[in-house]
Amino acid sequence: MTKQSASFFTSFNYFETLFENTKQNTVLLMDDEGTIIEVNAAFINFFGYDREDIIGKNFALLFTEEDQKKDLPQREIHTVLKKGQAFDNNYLVNKDKTITWVSGESILVKNDKGKASILKIIQNIHKQKESEASILRLNDFNESILKSIENVVIVLDRQMQIIKTNQAFFKLFKHEKVDVFALNFANFIKPYDENNQLYNSVHDTIMTKNGFSNKYIEIETINEGMRIFEVNCSSMKHEDDPNHVLIVLHDITEQKKAEREREDIIGFVAHELRNPLANIVLCNEMMGELANDNNLDAIHSFLVRSKNNVMRLNKMIAELYDVTKVNSGNFVLEISEFNFIDMIKEAIDTIEVLQPDYNIIINGDGNIFVKGDRYRLIQVVTNYLSNGIKYSNGNTDVILTVQQQQDAITVSVKDEGLGISPNHLPYIFERFFRAEKTKNLEGIGLGLYLCRQIISAHNGKVWAESEEGKGSVFYFSIPV
Repeated sequence: MTKQSASFFTSFNYFETLFENTKQNTVLLMDDEGTIIEVNAAFINFFGYDREDIIGKNFALLFTEEDQKKDLPQREIHTVLKKGQAFDNNYLVNKDKTITWVSGESILVKNDKGKASILKIIQNIHKQKESEASILRLNDFNESILKSIENVVIVLDRQMQIIKTNQAFFKLFKHEKVDVFALNFANFIKPYDENNQLYNSVHDTIMTKNGFSNKYIEIETINEGMRIFEVNCSSMKHEDDPNHVLIVLHDITEQKKAEREREDIIGFVAHELRNPLANIVLCNEMMGELANDNNLDAIHSFLVRSKNNVMRLNKMIAELYDVTKVNSGNFVLEISEFNFIDMIKEAIDTIEVLQPDYNIIINGDGNIFVKGDRYRLIQVVTNYLSNGIKYSNGNTDVILTVQQQQDAITVSVKDEGLGISPNHLPYIFERFFRAEKTKNLEGIGLGLYLCRQIISAHNGKVWAESEEGKGSVFYFSIPV
């Protein structure tokens, strides 16, 4: 111990025991310029310095370079001399150049001769700060997770006061963040929960502490109308308040819509397939009976009828298969270069074999080479022609026109049949659409939908014009 420090402790001998024996608080004794006079054993143990490393040195060496540039050591000395006391909360540099977060208090003291010195008491709070930082990081992490969850998350207290929500909540209910936490959930949800279904379920959970899961509840949202949610609700085991309730709302509207659509499609397809299948079964039974009578003419008639029904079934199944490929993203064109009018004529030949009683008239000139999927474009033309014949209402003429533009080629098929009402015209290229007056005709409403998909894949477009009782014109156009 130096003479100067010994003199100090002689004057303040009651402090000597505290200085020497403290284990947690480290102590520095400095003169009024910040030169270190003495340190206690706790300081040596905590920060690794030997006495000769720092005695006689300015205490600024304990500060980081950044804090030295901010003049923190000089400002601390100035504050102590002026006010008699100063506080700090910053890093202290250890002998091995690592840094430790400390909290310090510097006090101006004088001995019995009036000599001023500064006593600096330092507490190591590094673990505490690390814990605080860890908690902050964990909170930030939890907030990030909560923010990224697409489901609506709500935490309520026993009085149904909103404690916590996530971004999905504000997105769904279009509410301002600043005031939602001042609202009671019971009042807030009322305009959206028409039958009090959600409120009653959550209220029961709060009262009984028995949660529920996978409950389907309809909620009227602001911009998206009625939505269906799968709701889970449970009591939270929280040490501060064990009566908190966690609510999670998962929007399953599209899923339910797809399920209903799938059920409708299955029912629709089953109904449509039943007729040709029943005809085939009937024909087979009749042929079995006629075979006993050796009536070959009648058997041939039922055989042709059965064959036509098999073709109908095959066409329906092929359309369903193609639609499945389109919807699954596996619809790929096989591109080649070919003469457009030759493709048209091949499609017409196919129809004329099946429908020899109809007269297909070609107008225009399609003698041009294009790049596309020849087979799929034949599929579109035959579908247009088949529709023209199917809905011709007995008129035997169907007109196909080819028009060349500078950068596109357009095909139209005109019939003079039933026509389409203005209310139905916008939907004729939709999947499974059938107008009321055509529902007694064969088909499952996929042909025009497939045509649209095929032409769209060629970067083209489809459309139709029609007048009830005067026929229709179906168009498609693809770039050359």
